[in-house]
Amino acid sequence: MDYELRVRPVKYARLEVRPDGKVVVTAPSGFDVDSFIENHRKWLEEKLAEVEKARKETEKGFPINGRFYHVIHGRKPKIHDRFETVVLPPMPEPMVSLLRERLRRELHELIGEYSRKMGVEPGKIYVRLGRSKWGSCSSRKNLSFNLRLIVVPENLKRYVVVHELAHLRYLNHSKAFWELVGRFYPDYKTARRELKHWWRVVELNEYWRWLEGRT
Repeated sequence: MDYELRVRPVKYARLEVRPDGKVVVTAPSGFDVDSFIENHRKWLEEKLAEVEKARKETEKGFPINGRFYHVIHGRKPKIHDRFETVVLPPMPEPMVSLLRERLRRELHELIGEYSRKMGVEPGKIYVRLGRSKWGSCSSRKNLSFNLRLIVVPENLKRYVVVHELAHLRYLNHSKAFWELVGRFYPDYKTARRELKHWWRVVELNEYWRWLEGRT
């Protein structure tokens, strides 16, 4: 099994499967990496199978709201929901702007709905193109959402909104925080697993690599 070894002065070895399927081992000098890999082979095979599943899905087209739209190339960016088709322009910036405005509208409705239910009031709302996480909440109560959220089904957008709004009460991941999340999105554990799948889809999708300048 191919892997990248990173020798670091760590106490315990760490095994990671990146969203693109790359296997990374972080271990101290002299560590028996081959035995470590063999002991975790079943877990590794399961994770690599999940990556392969995402890889096959992402070949279907451009992901929007949990579906894959057929891609055609044109002069101006467009999204045709009725025909599940997107028009990609020569450069990514106009498409990024179109997706940002669409996601902003969707999030505005969800944030309004859940902020009333949860009794919280966020500050500024940002939609940014990023590669680290779905969303974040600052100490100033400003919320930031990743443009990648445009790819996931509405129910997962709801979870991310509830998650970030809950941080307005608890700026941590304490038991109280998860109890608050669970009150307004009971099946949050399933949502977290499904979001990992969609993150892999975005990482592997050729059109998102183009949007994010990864090609």
